[in-house]
Amino acid sequence: AIWSSRRCGRNMASSEDEVKALRPPSLLEVLDNREKTDGPRLSLTHLLYVAKTQDKDAALEFHREVMADLQKVEGGVTGILLVQDGALVHYMEASNFQTNAFLRHLNTQGKGVVSDARVMLSSEDCDRRNFSKWTSLHVNAASEGDVSISGEDPTDLAFDLFTNLCKIQSAGEKPVTMCPSAQRVEAYTTCEGFFLLEEYLDMFDAPVTLVLGSEKVWPLQPTVSYAGL
Repeated sequence: AIWSSRRCGRNMASSEDEVKALRPPSLLEVLDNREKTDGPRLSLTHLLYVAKTQDKDAALEFHREVMADLQKVEGGVTGILLVQDGALVHYMEASNFQTNAFLRHLNTQGKGVVSDARVMLSSEDCDRRNFSKWTSLHVNAASEGDVSISGEDPTDLAFDLFTNLCKIQSAGEKPVTMCPSAQRVEAYTTCEGFFLLEEYLDMFDAPVTLVLGSEKVWPLQPTVSYAGL
């Protein structure tokens, strides 16, 4: 009886293997096999925001101090910060936990250092970095005078800025030539097509609350039995 049970178990295992061989691998199996061969997949958030600043030195020092702390966390932060008179542009790549923690800190402790911050781009679960390290620079971008972006698509504006910043790393372009003017950054900070920092945090970092219609009814409605209907 014991031998028969063992033989039955082997037959069942063999049958499962045959069935598995006939069907294509599932997505989960593909991901598991990839992780075994290539290691765990990166899952990063790419974040780009702009802001006004009255003191470029204070803004630069604020960001450098916070980034130094974030670099101690496993994975670290990469990207670039460009600061000029009156405005800044910051692109960072890190885990979602790190980016949200940084934005919360910026929203509470950065008041007086930056103002009118708007998130132009946020992309989660990215599997690669566009920068090899995090750097911060003073730049003196050429002035454009009055800038109007009222007729431009916010998505195109964000992608163009993101593309130009990436060229600093990928093509060796000079940061000062890829950085938008202070007047253009100021125009970005007034564009309602981008989330204000507070709006972004309310949308993507605050707990989700939902009031069901049944919760507003008293007394609670009895359970309806549908058996036999």
